[in-house]
Amino acid sequence: MIQHRCGERLCNKLIPMNERYCKQHVKLHQWKPLQSKEQRKRENKHYNLYQRDEEANIFYHSSQWQKIRDYVYARDMATDQVTGNSTKNTLIVDHVIPLKYCTKEQRLDPDNLWCLTRETHNVKTKLEQQIASKPNGINILKHANKDWWTKVLKERIK
Repeated sequence: MIQHRCGERLCNKLIPMNERYCKQHVKLHQWKPLQSKEQRKRENKHYNLYQRDEEANIFYHSSQWQKIRDYVYARDMATDQVTGNSTKNTLIVDHVIPLKYCTKEQRLDPDNLWCLTRETHNVKTKLEQQIASKPNGINILKHANKDWWTKVLKERIK
């Protein structure tokens, strides 16, 4: 019988080819229809080509980023650090201080990274853009920490 690994990140259980997740993880993904791999690839490709700057694109495809991203995902136990919700099948490890305002050391510092659901991440990104457009906004973003972001995001997400 042909087998493959469970589709849940960091799970190495072998399962039959006609299943996507092992018995432990299938419960996490039943309620929500899954996006096809091809659709995710198209969306990511479009974002990488037209929205993300080239330096960030290179960084997010580096092996160092992928290793630290997996570490933070496991450390945070795939849980949104603001709402406490499971990230389901979406892996978003976010920079507390946005990548474009980080120092080189902060880019891969686990203390500057946390897991967020797509919804929380989208709210945070919009807030970052609003703050950056204000006078002294970039300075505010450079000095923001997890506690401050948690407070601000919880008020917005209610």
